[in-house]
This record gives sequence, C-alpha cells and structure tokens, in this order.
Amino acid sequence: MSYTLEMAPMTLNIRNEEADALARELAKIDGTTITDAVISALKETIDKRVRQETPSETARRILEKRGLAFKPHRSPVPPDAYHDLDHDFGGV
Repeated sequence: MSYTLEMAPMTLNIRNEEADALARELAKIDGTTITDAVISALKETIDKRVRQETPSETARRILEKRGLAFKPHRSPVPPDAYHDLDHDFGGV
C-alpha cells in the first residue's frame, strides 16, 4: 500500500505523556527514531483498518471455508429478533 501526502509536510508535536511514552517504547523496540516509530505505527494502523473485514465478510469467509454459503437474496435479520435473543439469554 502506498501512502501519499496531499499537503505540505507539517511538524507533529506529541504533548501527551502516554503517546510520548508509547512512541519512545516502539522506537526502542524497533531500534529506530521516534519519528520513524510513529510513521511505522500509523502506516500499520491505516493498513489494518483498510483491510479489516466487516462481520458479513467474516461470516462469508468462514462459510466458504466449509463449502457453505449464504442463501441468495436472503433478508436481513429484523432488529426485534436481536431484542428477543437478548431476553432469551437473560432468562427473562
């Protein structure tokens, strides 16, 4: 995946103790600078979120792995079914 900037580069100042500590810890683990650690972490997070499956995609992948599939033109489960399930599990 490529990352491009559409604006002129700007300075990033970390003014949060936890963010600073995490950036320093990652830089130490990677044996790199804090700037490179932040860039690496941001790229990994962006890549992960872009590639993240939706629940439907996960279900479809699991079904396909087992030679199964959703029925074509199926209707979504109505919201009240979830309400009923919640109460059934709660013993109400």
